[in-house]
Amino acid sequence: MVNISSTPTLSLNTSLWICERTSVFKHSNGIFFGDNPLNYTLSVVILQSSLVSFSTTWLEFFLMPLGETTFVPQMLAGVLMGPSVLGQIKSLKKYLFATKPFFVCEAISLFGSMMFLFLMGVKIDISIVMRTGKKTWALGLCSCVLPLMFSLFYAFILRQVLTPETDLYKSVFYIASFSSANSFQVVSNLLEDFKLLNSEVGRLAISSSMVSGLLSAIWQTVAVSRQQTTIFRDNKDKSSSKWLGISLVVMIIIIVCVLRPIMLWMIRNTPKGKPVRESYLISIYVMVLGCALVGEIIGEHYLVAPIILGLAVPEGPPLGSALVERLDTLLSVFFLPLFFFSSSARLKFHKLDAYSFVVVQPLAFFCFLGKVVGTMVPAIYCNIPFTDALIFGLIMAAQGFTHFLHMQSLQYLRIIDDQSYAQMIIALTWTTAISTPIVKFMYDPTKSYLSLNRRRTIEHAPPNAVLPLMACLHHEENAPPMINVLEMSNSTIERPICFYVLHLVQLTGRTVPVLIDHQANNKSTHSCNNSNYSQSIINAFKAYEQQHTGNVMVKLFTSVSPYATMHDEVCFQAAKRRVYMLIVPFHKQMELTQMAEASQPIRALNRHLLRTAPCSVGILVERGYLISNHPLTTVSFYSVGVVFIEGSDDREALAYAMRMADHPNVKVTVIRLMDPRKKSRNLVNRDPDGDLIHKFKVDYIHIKRHDYREEVVRDSVEMINVIRTLEGCYDLILVGRRHQSESAMFSGLTEWIDYPELGLVADMLVSSDSTFDGSVLVVQQQNKAGVSHHDMHQDNSFVNKQEHLPVLDVHSDQKAWSAV
Repeated sequence: MVNISSTPTLSLNTSLWICERTSVFKHSNGIFFGDNPLNYTLSVVILQSSLVSFSTTWLEFFLMPLGETTFVPQMLAGVLMGPSVLGQIKSLKKYLFATKPFFVCEAISLFGSMMFLFLMGVKIDISIVMRTGKKTWALGLCSCVLPLMFSLFYAFILRQVLTPETDLYKSVFYIASFSSANSFQVVSNLLEDFKLLNSEVGRLAISSSMVSGLLSAIWQTVAVSRQQTTIFRDNKDKSSSKWLGISLVVMIIIIVCVLRPIMLWMIRNTPKGKPVRESYLISIYVMVLGCALVGEIIGEHYLVAPIILGLAVPEGPPLGSALVERLDTLLSVFFLPLFFFSSSARLKFHKLDAYSFVVVQPLAFFCFLGKVVGTMVPAIYCNIPFTDALIFGLIMAAQGFTHFLHMQSLQYLRIIDDQSYAQMIIALTWTTAISTPIVKFMYDPTKSYLSLNRRRTIEHAPPNAVLPLMACLHHEENAPPMINVLEMSNSTIERPICFYVLHLVQLTGRTVPVLIDHQANNKSTHSCNNSNYSQSIINAFKAYEQQHTGNVMVKLFTSVSPYATMHDEVCFQAAKRRVYMLIVPFHKQMELTQMAEASQPIRALNRHLLRTAPCSVGILVERGYLISNHPLTTVSFYSVGVVFIEGSDDREALAYAMRMADHPNVKVTVIRLMDPRKKSRNLVNRDPDGDLIHKFKVDYIHIKRHDYREEVVRDSVEMINVIRTLEGCYDLILVGRRHQSESAMFSGLTEWIDYPELGLVADMLVSSDSTFDGSVLVVQQQNKAGVSHHDMHQDNSFVNKQEHLPVLDVHSDQKAWSAV
């Protein structure tokens, strides 16, 4: 006879006596020896974990496209596969939900929840809270206080009609207050699921949630500690609560003053660019287990110490990113579904009645409504549009894993009864299931940078005004070709160029995207020695700017974002800087005629930019002269070719080439490919293409170094022959991306295209069977109407592929902020 608590983590005074046969832990001999695997604990636990993980995956497959976050499929899978639903089948309950295997499964799931919250602490940069602006602090404070006041006011009214002897009368204030709490972890997971981390509302929500989540965590901790002290006061010495508080403070001091310096020592002993040693990671895992054990010994919840330790881990690479890389998938795919599965046993649906439903469900709804309204009101006061304020309120009101843990704590401390607990979990699920699709389908992050009143293209740029251009770089190898393009762009005192350089770095080991300003007037920029990638890029462009003082302005930034949402950050910055063209490197590195390893996330980024950029986009395929040439040390002469067929993209390419033609060391040759029918028609009717060609002839053909020629092309074979004649003649060729594919010139070519993002002509120049050794700049003119039909149907099958890309560590002394 053993004394086993029926709900060991949730009950204080109840026990269940169970007869259990004492035996050595064994595994099944297999069905071929007449043994039933379901009679053994290990087999049952494996089956339980397999069922819940499989069901969670399928529910995510069906529900997430409908706008649900990962929380809803995990909760539903845990309930459906748990004792509450599947366990009601008697033939399964005997084996699948036996007491001993289920308690083993629960122990494993609790360990997983501990590691999950530790990992969430690792991703949080607590210093960002101190660096947020007044607007963020005000919104975060209001989104915490106003919903709490609204919920408590409704609970006060509700208490007037409840019977004082009922459990709901005693716990209604706790239910209301904990339901109105905010959580940074829930908000960040929602934004990550919907790919809104870099959106305008997403940046505001994640910063505000750090403030409101911190405030909510403080008063929740105080409330739980007070209730815990009240429960044990009768059975323990009155000084016990004081010793508990002292022990907790000592543990925090040890984590901050002993364990964190050890982790910083690990980082210092890790060579730059090298992975963290396996022994260091194992030491971190031992620290997590040790802190959880100490927390249990002193009487604190086993989750408290791992969360504090996670906050103490230096965020970002190399240590934080290594921990996230090792643990993230395992925890989200295996341990969390298992946690919801084991927790479903505590949902006693058979105890639900109409009375508790009528009381708790409206209470939960008004708490949720209070969070939405309480967040919207200050947002509207801060001049945020109503729709954005509504989305902001729904994001801040999102509920998830941490709210589930809060409700478990209330049941564990007997603050709420089993009926109220089950009702609150039901309310938690349906309010989340209804609200999150509104966020997904109502909010379009592109509207902040696509709603332009004028076109941002080089063709329509004022002739003598400053021309803002932006270049995105992923590696330091991208810098020399971009500097050559900047040199060819011919920035002069009369026609200056403001060149924005955005170094794109993959976000890993933290949750909040970061934008770093490297301007010369920022003293902290000079101390940026923590990233070899950014520093080498900064040095190269600053040297070029100093060499051309007065002619060109270079402004450098580093954006640390996840690749899934990096296009929103790039487009937001391009719209903010009023850029006319965005130049990005091709996803494959070219070395002469050799094709280097591809980076699929960069390819996905380029395609997103082609669809959503608020300005013209140029994809630079780097090889040949633009890589080997160094304009900082040598006098550069460039031969530029323009393949002109028809359309707005070709006009944009020609307009850019006409600016290059003013450079004394640049030779521009325009090769116009003409369809015979259009050639005869153009002699009579002038069109925009003909007007720009005429302007080029008038302004530049009289200069001997420039040239223009026309080629009559009847079919695709003749066009391929013309393209092959360009090989070995130019350092850089500018081509438009989109053309009318129904023309006879392109007959049959669309079936053989390798890179749709380059278009048909550029694809022929950079394909594997081409011997062209120059670089190619593929130009797409910005569409004022937004996304084109052609781009919307591009293949996105590679978007989810993951690769190891450069990551950046940001020190606290550097000027960095989450883009708010």
